[in-house]
Amino acid sequence: MPAIKLFELGPTRSARVRWTLLEAALEYESIERGVDIFKSEELRKVHPLGKLPAALIDGQPLFESAAIVTAIADLVPEKALIAKPGTWARNLHYQWVCFALSELEPYVNSTEINSIDFIIPKHQHVPDIIAQNSMMYRKAATALESHFKHHDYLVEDRFSVTDIFVGYTLSWGQEQELLTESPNIEAYMERLLSRAHCTLIRH
Repeated sequence: MPAIKLFELGPTRSARVRWTLLEAALEYESIERGVDIFKSEELRKVHPLGKLPAALIDGQPLFESAAIVTAIADLVPEKALIAKPGTWARNLHYQWVCFALSELEPYVNSTEINSIDFIIPKHQHVPDIIAQNSMMYRKAATALESHFKHHDYLVEDRFSVTDIFVGYTLSWGQEQELLTESPNIEAYMERLLSRAHCTLIRH
C-alpha cells in the first residue's frame, strides 16, 4: 500500500482528493490545521505557493488536484476509477478535466476571489467582473448540459474520477446559483451526491 499524506482543508479543492481516496479505499494521513495550514512551511515544501491540495505519495510531492486524483486512481487499477492509460476514454478524461479548468473554474474562482476577503482584501476586489464571470460560466456549462441529456456520466458512461473532478466545479457553480436552469446537470449532481463517499455539499 502506498504511503499517502494529504494536505487539506474542507471547502477547498482538496475535497476532490479526499473523495478519490475514499473511493479507492486507500489509507492516508490527513494534514488539516484549518486556515493555519496556509502558513505551514511543511506545506510549502510540497506546493511552492503554499496552496491546497498537496500530497506526498511514497514521499514524492505532488500538487494540483487534477494531477493528484489521476495519480491516486492509477494506484488502484482494480477499482476502475479512471479510464485505462492509452485508451481513447483516457483522452476523454483529460478533455473534460481541461474543460473544467479552462472553461468553468476560472470564472467561479474569480467571482469568489472578488466576493470574500479571505484571498485578497476587499479594497482589491473588482466586483464589476462578477456578472461577466457568471455569463461565461453559464455559456460553458451548456456543453455539459447537452452531454448529460444523453449520458449519465462523463467517460464510458460510468462513474469515474473524471466525475469527481468536474462535479466539484459544477457544485461550485450551484453554490453561486449559476445552474438553476440546467436540469440535466442537476440530475447528474444528484447522482454524484447519492454516492456514499461523496464529499460535495448539497446547495
